[in-house]
Amino acid sequence: MKYTCILKKENGCETWEAEVCLLKASRTGRQYEAEIEGRGTYFHILTGQHKYGDYLCIPSHDVGCERSKLSDFFWNRERISRLMGEDDAVTVATGLMYLEALITDKASD
Repeated sequence: MKYTCILKKENGCETWEAEVCLLKASRTGRQYEAEIEGRGTYFHILTGQHKYGDYLCIPSHDVGCERSKLSDFFWNRERISRLMGEDDAVTVATGLMYLEALITDKASD
């Protein structure tokens, strides 16, 4: 699924195109594997729920953190941007919102 990322800056906004693809969903619907690509950077993500909350891992970028619900762009972007650049954090956090739409579509099949 293609989407547009928006990074708000003091002097305006920067936009770019990105894409998210759901690779795998667990049978329980609690863990997901996906690819996100934007601005020439590829992110292989693992995300889901554990006993105490939700997580996001991007092994190829040495990133792992707690996350909010998939649709919570602001919280997720803030958390991810502590671990990688702001533009990459926007790409991933926006991708998580669209991942939720892909998961919902898959569940309705």
